[in-house]
Amino acid sequence: MDIWKYLEQKFHNSPKKLYVAKQIFAHGLRVSEEGILLLGKIRIPYTSFATAIGVDRRTVKETVISLLNDKNTRDFFKNLESAGPFLRKVARILGYRCLIIEVFQDKPGILAKIASLIAKKNINIVQVVAEDPNLVKNPKLYIIIACNEVPGEVVSEILKDPNIKSLTIH
Repeated sequence: MDIWKYLEQKFHNSPKKLYVAKQIFAHGLRVSEEGILLLGKIRIPYTSFATAIGVDRRTVKETVISLLNDKNTRDFFKNLESAGPFLRKVARILGYRCLIIEVFQDKPGILAKIASLIAKKNINIVQVVAEDPNLVKNPKLYIIIACNEVPGEVVSEILKDPNIKSLTIH
């Protein structure tokens, strides 16, 4: 089942509820059987979440109830887990670098090719985060690597790929 198409159909008359459902996912929150938003074991009040994403608390509550009343969405949102800390903004503090890659078209093999180029230089990949094209307009691939300076040959080889729109190093 394509959960995104399912959610779009489910909330076709309520774009705000679709937005809330996508934001629950994007923030790695889980919905308990009791309708509680959780980040791990931490309870997230509807009001706090609603304020953070710019909607009314009632919209969050109604969305959560709707998600729990549907077996397909209940099973999905009940079992979500947070992926943990995203190292993008602290990479340099840790002595790492972050490669931010944008592509023209989402297709298989992009990560594999870049990972192979990095591995050939004996550089360890610490973390990879790929934004979901179903949630983000211009998704990016973030690769945190264990080195202070990215070898120029790696940059050149990545940019040779005609599908690579941009490469930024932080």
